[in-house]
Amino acid sequence: MSETNIVNIAIIGAGPAGYTAGIYASRANLEPLLFEGLQPGGQLTTTTEVENYPGFDEGIMGPNLMEVMKKQAARFGTKIISAPVDSVDLSTRPFKLVSQGEEYLAKSVIIATGATARYLGLESETEFMGRGVSACATCDGPFYNGRKVLVVGGGDSAMEEAIHLTKFADKVYIIHRRDELRASKVMQKRAMDNPKIEIIWNSAPIEVLGDQMGVTGARLKDTVTGEEQEIEVEGFFLGIGHTPNTEMFKGQIDLFENGFVKTAADSTKTTVDGVFACGDVQDQKYQQAITAAGTGCMSALEAEEFLLENE
Repeated sequence: MSETNIVNIAIIGAGPAGYTAGIYASRANLEPLLFEGLQPGGQLTTTTEVENYPGFDEGIMGPNLMEVMKKQAARFGTKIISAPVDSVDLSTRPFKLVSQGEEYLAKSVIIATGATARYLGLESETEFMGRGVSACATCDGPFYNGRKVLVVGGGDSAMEEAIHLTKFADKVYIIHRRDELRASKVMQKRAMDNPKIEIIWNSAPIEVLGDQMGVTGARLKDTVTGEEQEIEVEGFFLGIGHTPNTEMFKGQIDLFENGFVKTAADSTKTTVDGVFACGDVQDQKYQQAITAAGTGCMSALEAEEFLLENE
């Protein structure tokens, strides 16, 4: 590409982080190029109503929130490409990105590829996604006030999800395939001491049960005896973690052992100058739409600062 085809900022990913980065970068007249990827809008497109995003007093559907953000980014001049980035080369200047056979050059890169919630892979799990099946208790817990729910998992994530759900649900089952938890002792004690929580040991869900209204229960299989049982629940929560979408960045920037991008303290800067990471791809703790948007803003401001210092 010629010098005139080198963009100031290339944004990889189009969830709350990517779109917010686009809004801020385009308002700074940096004319960012944003690649939406295979799932424009990210994880929010798999949710139904979002009630905890500021500015929507009656809530908003996840896909609608992402569409509003996309329009806002485009309004200020973000050029949006509805395709994934297939590969990146962060060892050259400018940085090189390849998408559907086309090569793009960028002075800076913002990684906003997000993370993918881990699911069990059940066909019925997919069928009831957003209708009782969820991977975010913080997002969807309030919908289960006074109801029975279950959480799959045995680590700290599952314990945190279960404990949070007790604020709303009358009963929370933790389904774990072994006879001991992987969670830290502190988290185990908190869960076991909570009168609303019951742990069903040596069990694995094999089917989500439901009807046209949503989830009504789950079929469990004993991992020792093979016996099956059904329990009545209206919420089926996954607490088995997230996988960051960082495969293409391995060996190019520093990642934690679990794949999340390492960023400097109180910053979105990665270990490569001019490359920034925001949203769930670098956030191992909160993983909320509002925190993703916040770091998206940070990444755009830091990219702008980088460009000013290096012009």
